Parts: sequence; C-alpha cells; structure tokens
Amino acid sequence: MFRASDIFGRRPGSEVPKGVVKVPASGQKRPVESAGHGGPSSRTWDPATGKFVEEELPAEVQEMMGIQKKKPKAEPAERQDNGSAWTPATKTTGLLGPKSVGMGSQAAGASSDPLLTKVDVRMPSVEYKGFQKVDLNDRYYERASVIVHKRLTYWTEDGSFFIYWQGEGFDRWAISDGPSFRAVRAGQLPGWAYKSDHRHLCTANGWREAWEGTWSEPDLEIIFRSASHHKPVWDDPIAQKSITTVEFFGFTMKELNGRYHVRSGETIQGHPSYWDVSGVYFIYWQQSMRRWAICDLKCLEAVKSGQCPGWAYRDDEGYFANACGWKETRGGQWVDANIQTSVISTCTKGLKVEFSGFNKEELNTQYLEAADEEVQGRATFWDATHTYFVYWQSSMKRWAICDSVSLSSAKSGLSPGWAYRTDSQHFAKSSGWMEAWGREWRSANVSCTVLEGVVKDDSALIKAEPGSSFTAASGTLLSVDQYKKLVTKIYEEKNPAKLVDLTKIFMKYEGREHELFAQVCEKYQADAEALAAGLPATTSIAASEEAGEGAGEDEFAHLENAPVPELSAREYAILIQSAYERYNPAKLADLARLLAKWRHREKDLYLQVCDKYGAHPAKFHAQCVRDENQPRPEEAAEELGMAAAVS
Repeated sequence: MFRASDIFGRRPGSEVPKGVVKVPASGQKRPVESAGHGGPSSRTWDPATGKFVEEELPAEVQEMMGIQKKKPKAEPAERQDNGSAWTPATKTTGLLGPKSVGMGSQAAGASSDPLLTKVDVRMPSVEYKGFQKVDLNDRYYERASVIVHKRLTYWTEDGSFFIYWQGEGFDRWAISDGPSFRAVRAGQLPGWAYKSDHRHLCTANGWREAWEGTWSEPDLEIIFRSASHHKPVWDDPIAQKSITTVEFFGFTMKELNGRYHVRSGETIQGHPSYWDVSGVYFIYWQQSMRRWAICDLKCLEAVKSGQCPGWAYRDDEGYFANACGWKETRGGQWVDANIQTSVISTCTKGLKVEFSGFNKEELNTQYLEAADEEVQGRATFWDATHTYFVYWQSSMKRWAICDSVSLSSAKSGLSPGWAYRTDSQHFAKSSGWMEAWGREWRSANVSCTVLEGVVKDDSALIKAEPGSSFTAASGTLLSVDQYKKLVTKIYEEKNPAKLVDLTKIFMKYEGREHELFAQVCEKYQADAEALAAGLPATTSIAASEEAGEGAGEDEFAHLENAPVPELSAREYAILIQSAYERYNPAKLADLARLLAKWRHREKDLYLQVCDKYGAHPAKFHAQCVRDENQPRPEEAAEELGMAAAVS
C-alpha cells in the first residue's frame, strides 16, 4: 500500500531539508556553486524524487547578473543553396533574449539595439490576410533602424515575425520568425513565406508559403497603411502601376473618404482615373498643375476639357496614394489634410467560367481569363481553341462575346459580337443576354457557372452616361418624376424624418436625379432593380411623355398596327439621330460609329433604338415628319459628317 510520503519522498513527521546559505564575512565575495557545469547554479526541490536538483542558471540570467561566461568559438556559417535556405530555423524555447538575436554579452538594460526596443505602431504598416499559417496573418510595422540588405524591415508588434529583403542574388521579400533573425544577420535566408517575384511587398500576387511540406500559393489580401505625418512611401513608378484600390480616411468632407478603384479605360488628362463606389467622386491628374486632385461627377466635362476643379488636391507632384501632402478646405481656407491612406491589393487568379443556353453552340463552352490581353481597357476571356472571347464594349458599357476574326475591330473601339449583355452587370450573371439570330437579336436564357477564381464585379462603379436616365442596376429608362417617386418611397420606409428636406434635396440634385437615386439606394441598402420593376407599367420616357401630354386623342392612333416605313438609309439615319436627341443625347457621340457598324442594316438599327426607348417606329416617324423644326435629311447628315457612312 502506497503512502503519500512514499510518493513525495519523505515520511510523516520528517522535516523538509532546507538549503543553507552561508553569509560571507564583510568584504568577502559570496561564493557561487558551480555544480560541475562551469557556471553558477540554483538548487530546487523535486517532490517526485524527494531530492534537491542543481540546475545551471540560464545564460540570460548570468548576463543580467554581470557574470561573464566564456563563449564557445562559433563555427563559420555555411552558405546554403536555394532549397536548404528556406528550411525554417528551429524555434528556440524561452524568451527572445539578446543571445537569441545575435547580440553580444552585455546587460540587457544597457543595450541600445533597436531589437530590444518596443515596435513603434505609429509607423507605416502592412497587413496580411489569407496565409494558411495563421501566425503570419498580422500587421507588420516599419522599423527604419533595423536594416537588412540595405532595405527596411517590418515587424509584428510583439516581434514574433518580421519581413526582410533577401539580397545576394535572390532579390525578394520574405517573412521569417523573430528567433531566426540571428540566422539572417549571419547571412542565412530562413523564412516561412517569400515573394516569388521582385515586386513590392504589398502586391498580393506572387507570394508563396511553406505549408504541409510544400510551397503553396495563398489567396491574399494585403493592406499597406500610411498617415499624413509619414514620409512619402509610394515614389516607385513600378509600384505605382500595381496600385488598383486606395482607401482614404480623415477628410473633413466625409464624402471624400472611402475606396477608390482604378478605371483603366477612363483616362483623364493623360493618366488613369480612380472612382469611388458611388461613381460620384473621382481622383484625377491635373496636367497643368502637375498634381493629383479629387473632384465630383458634375465637373467631369470641365475636367476632361483641361480645367482643374476639385475638393482636395496635393501640394506636390507626389503620387496620390501618399497620405502626406494633401490639402482640403476648412472654414473657407486651404489647409493640410490629416488623413490616412490604405493601398489594398488582392490576388487576381484567373477567372474561369462556362456558358450554356446560347443558340449558337460554339458559344456554350469554357472561357479562361487572359489578364495580359486587354481590349478596350479590360482583360479578355478566351475559349480553349482561342476562337471566341468575352470582352468589354467600352462605348456601350457592357460585356459581349465575339470571334477572333473581329478582334482587330474590337481593339479599334467598335462593338462587334455574337451576343451581348443588356446591362452593365458582370458577364458571370446568367440573366440579361441578347443573341444574334440571323439578322435579328433575341433574348437568350443563358446560365454561367464560375469554375475557378473569384468574380470581381465593378458594375456598381459604372455610371450612366451624362444625359442618360438609365439605372446602373437594371438598365430601366426612368423619368425625373419616377426617380423622385422612388427616392420618396425609400425615405418613407427607411427614414421618414428626411421627408421634410426632400424639396431641398431635389433642388440640389436637379438634373442628376439618377445619381441621387443611386446614392439613396446604396445608403439604405435598397434594391434599385426591384424598386424600378415595381413602378407602373408606363416606365419609359416615351410613355411618360405621352401620358403627360394630356388625355387628348392620339393623333397617330391609326398607326398603331402600321408596318415599319420603308425609307432610305439616309432617312433611317436621321430618325436614329432624332431618337438619340430626344432620349439619350450622350449617344450622339457614337452615332457615326454605330452607322458604320450597321451599314446596309439601318432599318434594323432603327427598330432596336425604338424598342430600347419604348418608341413606336411608325408613330415616331410620323412625329418627326410633323415636326416643322425637323431639319432636312441632307442637312442633318452633312452636320454629322456621315454621308459616306450611310449612302
């Protein structure tokens, strides 16, 4: 039978042996027991054995006590090849002391090495999300005083991981653990992740991490933050080209805060522009002032003409992603803006989709993203045979499917295709396709399946053309009164207190009611398409105008079932011009291009325009004939310079 005393090593009633410490006489140095280890030791009671165990004091404690211990001669570090260099260093146990980071023997409190100081979280930082090794998903702060291979390093707040530049022929960024910094100082290249290219550390593409015995490619999101009190961090032209999304915080005018996304196809004064989610505010380059600025949509035409309006601007030629150097208005004066910027980068793995439902069987296949082959400002998506491709029609603001024979036409800005979307939504959305059936266009019941990658839909950034009344979500043509009714309805349901201010709001947005509707829908999370669909059956401008003309007789009622008039190409061109002048003046800029595309098929184009805007072909023709101010066909064609295109 076991007793507690047998287990703990003493009998009942016996006393626990105690260590005796002899106090040396005055002026004598206290002896320190070495326990045969060559250094001072401590005695601790082990209850399992019932004995005292002598242990040598840790090296860090000896150094803090001021005891100098002879160091063994270090073996010279062998140069590693590319494979062995990436073997992670064995993580040491215990605290990260001076010895573990390659420091000399000295009292820790007297050290001035930056590794022993606290990480300054006020410095620029880079945050990673998406590593499979979750310890790497952290925020790393710049440490200008800790240089490796002539580059800055970035450290987590607790010093457990750091980012450094691997020189000596590798020329890439890597992430390693804190205890391995000694190996880095010794010339080795350990790490848990590294960048397979030579690009900026905040570029999400190209990172590889050690996971389950192999190197894998993580799907990352990286955020690089800087503030107005920091020095410029985005002066590298190569790094600037990789920036697609920037978020601002801190502007006094709150509307300027938010994320701005690049629109590669919308160049303003020689540089790409960046637009917020609402499509109202944008960042552009002021060529005459040699600086970046933020402006709103109502000044877009002035900006394109070379003028330089804006709500905020930089006071130098520095890149707009730098937080320092921005000016804003406060109290009617231009002052320094106290802001923070975040450059956001995400992995852009190729998107792969598969279509089904087209009448033309060749279109029902898989399409893979070709990021390096852009048409009209966006990447294209090609089938396996490289015969058909999906591309963005910039002038029509929609996606379409075309064949490689017409690739040169598409690159020149024309809009050929076998099928196209009826709105600006991403092509991965199944509904909303039209397909060519001989000489006609018919609605197609198409399904699209995403096989690989992530759909990055920026249709919310695509604003309706100036002068157009199409909603971005559904493509429905609405009148000013209908927009006001929908806005009123949203406020009645979401924020009745704002109803008293509607008159002022409508006055402020006069002529821009579609912008107001889009902003209100975004703010209150309202479904714009569902609201538009809930309107009465008379949803087109043509119908609303006819209803507004009174309840009198329709003088063209006898043409309700009349066939489409047979006219010359020139006369159809004039009717198409009249339709755009009435319903969508912004499209007049593309009229010559459309007529060239539809040469010898002007009647079909006229029927499509009438169908799009809800106009009766025969009645609209009769109205134009009746209109005494309608110019003669010859004069109108000469004004547009299209005689050769439509003859």
